Amino acid sequence: MKQTARLLTVAAAIAASTFGVHSLAEQSIREDMEKACAPVEVSVYFAPSQYELNEFAEDLLKQAVSRVEHCELAQIEVVGFSDSLGQADFNYHLSEQRAEHAMAYLEEHGVVANTIQMSARGQEGAVSDTGEPLIMRRKVDLRFIPVPPTV
Repeated sequence: MKQTARLLTVAAAIAASTFGVHSLAEQSIREDMEKACAPVEVSVYFAPSQYELNEFAEDLLKQAVSRVEHCELAQIEVVGFSDSLGQADFNYHLSEQRAEHAMAYLEEHGVVANTIQMSARGQEGAVSDTGEPLIMRRKVDLRFIPVPPTV
């Protein structure tokens, strides 16, 4: 009887210490995932007058998605832009199409967020104060904002 009681005591101690180790490991994994869930920003560029994603743009989006695939996202911001060449109405519509195509890629790859903000800026801000066209404006900027970790 004494032997059985000792064995049960030892088994209980081992179980308690094992539970503690597993709890610490799970907590460490949770903390690492929270650290990995930092905001991610990416810009995807387009050829003149184009709104469809090319292979390079899809690769950039794929990399961004892989960085947030294990995160709960509070918000995704998608903003389309154009350069200052051509008519303002056309450029605004083009920047909308660019944002929509980027958002469609995210949806096709299962990226979801509590809030999605999609906007188009057209050629707004595409010319400097001195009247010079700014380069690299044919783009979509995306920002993935994870849910803040709870303490």
